Amino acid sequence: MFWTLVEQVLNGIVSGSVYAIVAVGMTMIFGVLRAINFAHGEYYMLGAFGAWVAVEYIDLPYPAAVVIGILVTALIALAVGWLIMQRIVGATAETGVLATLGVALVLQNAVIFIFGGSYKYFNGGYIEPVTIFGFMLAEQRVLIIIVCVLVFLALEAMVKLTWAGKAMRAVSQNPLCCEVVGIDVGKVVLQTFALGACLAALSGALTAPVNVTVYGGMGEIITFKTLPIIIMGGLGNVRGTFFAAMILGVAESLVATYIGLQYRDTVGFATLMLVLMWRPHGLFSTRARF
Repeated sequence: MFWTLVEQVLNGIVSGSVYAIVAVGMTMIFGVLRAINFAHGEYYMLGAFGAWVAVEYIDLPYPAAVVIGILVTALIALAVGWLIMQRIVGATAETGVLATLGVALVLQNAVIFIFGGSYKYFNGGYIEPVTIFGFMLAEQRVLIIIVCVLVFLALEAMVKLTWAGKAMRAVSQNPLCCEVVGIDVGKVVLQTFALGACLAALSGALTAPVNVTVYGGMGEIITFKTLPIIIMGGLGNVRGTFFAAMILGVAESLVATYIGLQYRDTVGFATLMLVLMWRPHGLFSTRARF
């Protein structure tokens, strides 16, 4: 019984790592734009599909396929950011919701139109098992955890040590003052949006071998899992996002094991309601953005 519990916690940490990489991108976008990106899951899907195309049609090795998936998503995100996201800075919340929902529909249906709506087998990744503390995990799952830790360490260093990171923090606090002192707010918004989309694409490319298949609608569920995470973590709080993602991942794993798999997808919003009853502003302060 105890070892089953430990094993499910490990599986939850893997799921939490996937959610964390996706959610931190949405968190950073919210911090700068003050808008929820409802198309964020579609960039996760684009990363997975980009890697799938690179493996299936170009016959590239998996590491190169991951890079291709991220680059393709970055180009699409830059185009969307330039055409749409820069124009909703300072707009109403309703404008941001409608704009990003529209982008989500366009991206999802474009992929379905090009590749079809069926599930595609992903023939890549590292599926050999490894033993960690007596537990068997696929190499790909271990890789996801390692990449998640590295991503958050890199983001921490970026926002504290680089000019781009400091500009993101400044715009998240007061975009009007940034314009006064000469910071190009539109450029910062575009960079942040592209970075967030690339993180979602990275998560999608890493998760595809674990999911085994990719399909056009795979981004929807990720978007709705990400929303509770960024709210529980404190809107715009990167560190809070990490811990909230881990809480959700472990909670889903335990519920699927001890209550029923059919209840797994309800855990996010159930956990969110419990957290908000206790701490209406989330588990972590919204003042600690970035």
